[in-house]
Formats: sequence, C-alpha cells, structure tokens
Amino acid sequence: MKHELPTLDALIVGAGCAGLFLLDALTRKGIRVLLLESQSIGLGQTTSSQGILHAGLKYSLGAIAGDDAAEAAAAASLWNQMLAGEGTDLRTVRRLTNRCYLWRTSGIAGAAGMLGAKMALRTRPQSITLDQYPQWLRGVGGEVLTLAETVIDPRSLLEVLAQRNTGRIALGTIASVTHESDCVRVEIECGQQCTIRARRVILTAGSGNEALSKLMGSPTAMQRRPLRQAMIRGPLEMAFGHCIDGAKTRLTITSDQLSTGEVVWHIGGQVAEDGPKMTLENFQRHVLSEVRAAMPKLNLTHCAFASYDIDRAEPRTPDGRRPARAFAQTTGAVTTVWPVKLVLAPVIAAQIAASFEGVESEPLSWPSAVPSPAYAPRPWELLSKNLWRDIELAIA
Repeated sequence: MKHELPTLDALIVGAGCAGLFLLDALTRKGIRVLLLESQSIGLGQTTSSQGILHAGLKYSLGAIAGDDAAEAAAAASLWNQMLAGEGTDLRTVRRLTNRCYLWRTSGIAGAAGMLGAKMALRTRPQSITLDQYPQWLRGVGGEVLTLAETVIDPRSLLEVLAQRNTGRIALGTIASVTHESDCVRVEIECGQQCTIRARRVILTAGSGNEALSKLMGSPTAMQRRPLRQAMIRGPLEMAFGHCIDGAKTRLTITSDQLSTGEVVWHIGGQVAEDGPKMTLENFQRHVLSEVRAAMPKLNLTHCAFASYDIDRAEPRTPDGRRPARAFAQTTGAVTTVWPVKLVLAPVIAAQIAASFEGVESEPLSWPSAVPSPAYAPRPWELLSKNLWRDIELAIA
C-alpha cells in the first residue's frame, strides 16, 4: 500500500532531543509537521548524554567566560522555567538532582580552576563545611563547593516529548528526494511507501545529518569528535559533580539507579576525551587511577567497570574544536541542525519555530499502519553482564 499525505509545513528527520523539541514547538504553534526516525528515539548522542543542564561551568574554567558560557547559562535558566511548567511543560521529566558538587585536586592547577569557576559563573558555587561532604567525597584534599546545576534523565525527557506527540513520529528511511517548485517531495520506506511533500525539511539526525544533507542536495560539513565514556556500577551512592584540574574538568560524574538496586556512575570529562587514544585496558587503568586520585577514600568493593565509544557529531570548525554555540544552516528548503549541547536543544528549536508563521491548522498524523520507533536504551542497558569487568579490591 502506498500513502500520500497532505502537504506539510515541515518534515523533521531525526528523533533526538533537538528533533523532539522542534516537533513539540511547531505542533503547539499549529504548524503541520511530522517527524521521521530511521532507528530508535534518542539513539546516539541523546541517550549517551550525562543529562547535565550545564550552567556554564566547563566553559568558564580559568576565569575565561566566552559566548558559549553565557549561552549555556541562559539556556539553563530556560530549562528551569520549562521544568517548572512554563512554555514547553517538562514538569514530569525525571530530575536526578538539582545540585552538583564541584571539587578540586590539591595542586596549583586545581586551585586555579576553582578560582576561575568562582569568578566566571553566573550562578556562583557555594562553599560547604567538611561535615556536609557526601561519603564519596570524604578524603578530598581540595575545596568542595556545590553548584545549582540540574541533571535530568535523558530517557525521561525523550518519553515526555514523544508521548505528547504520539502519532506524529514514524519509523522509516528516506528513499529519494525531489525538489519541486514550492516544496520538497520525499519518498519514504516505512513498512509501506509514503510520499510526503514538505515546504521545509529540517535535519536533526546528529551524525546522520552528513549523509542526509547530501541526499537533500544541501551538503553541510560535519566533524566527529570521538569520546569514550566510562561506567562503574555497584553498591555506590548517587553522585553528581565535577573534579576540576586547571582549565578542564578532570572527571564529570552523574548517576542513576538500576533495576537491580545497584547504582551506575556515568563518567565523562577529560578522561572521555583521552579515552579514544588508549587501548581498552589502558583506559580502564587510567579512569580508575583518576577516580582514586579525585576521591581518595572511595570504596569500589564489589563494583564493575565498562566503557563505550560515542562520536560527538557537530558542524565542522576550522580548528576541529567544539563549536561555541548551537548550529542551524538553511539552504533553500532544507535546514540542518546540530544543538551541540543538550542544554541548547530547546533554544535552537525555539529559534527555528520562530521562523514559522502560526496557522493554527489541525495537526496531522502518520497513517495508523506506519510503525512508530522504539526508545533507544541507555548505554549501560546495552551491555551484557560479561562485558562488565570486576574492579580489584586493591584500588578501593
């Protein structure tokens, strides 16, 4: 069976956080819009995100606050409004914490980084006394602060946005593209064939944008920055925070509770940047050494270690470094989007939505026979038990 849908105002391709925020914003505005996902909702960068709504910390170290720090801080304020139910209502998104710890190593570099954070952040960190340290930070030689920085469960965010737009998200792939005088004709394989004509096509598919933009006849240069994220699971406390060393975050830790009752630590920061250059064995030794240095009295008895590789897809920059801000480029009827950071996804979605005139039309849905994509699992849900390696008691 072949379906031909009425002409859309917009077709979004890619069901990560940027695509879902944009779908929600356009639907609320009365725009005739549908979303197409080729694999699963949030697969890749969104489900691999640590869920931190950055207040600008990692962009302010060394007392230098650039445009990216200011933009991240402003975006974090927008998130606080949404989590309180204003605008895009995110009150039911699962919040893991509203406070992260900020601590430094005892050397000069750690002290310099902490000073930079205190001077540059819009939301100033607060000092705490020794008796207020959580158990996992006992024995830290440097100063410990707290920072008003929210961490959410990215999977919960995806569920809230997708369930609000049930029927408007389909599982399928683009077979061909034809540019017509006033729209783009897209042939889609989704169990059956669908033909869509859309006045605009918006690509929010992360690393998939590279091939999609070429297929659309609007190639957009992309770069991949490889990361290797670490995970530790076991009888741990929930932990959220950043260990600072000079102008970098030596470790960034977020946590979640597993169905087994165990806690999993999701570890990024500088170790994730360094990881792709190492063998898996050396990476494990490096991460555990860094964890031990940052948290000297941490007990890792009965814990296990694992890691995974993920590419951070983003617009190409001349020097290959992280872009300073969210990216959207329009060529003809095609817009290519990379939010760059989770915290900026609703910001870039709002900017794109503002370019549409609200028409208050009846919302469209995919035909009922077209399948919907499943949700992508979090990284630790993908690994079988035999891929987790026991941590030796000697490093506890």
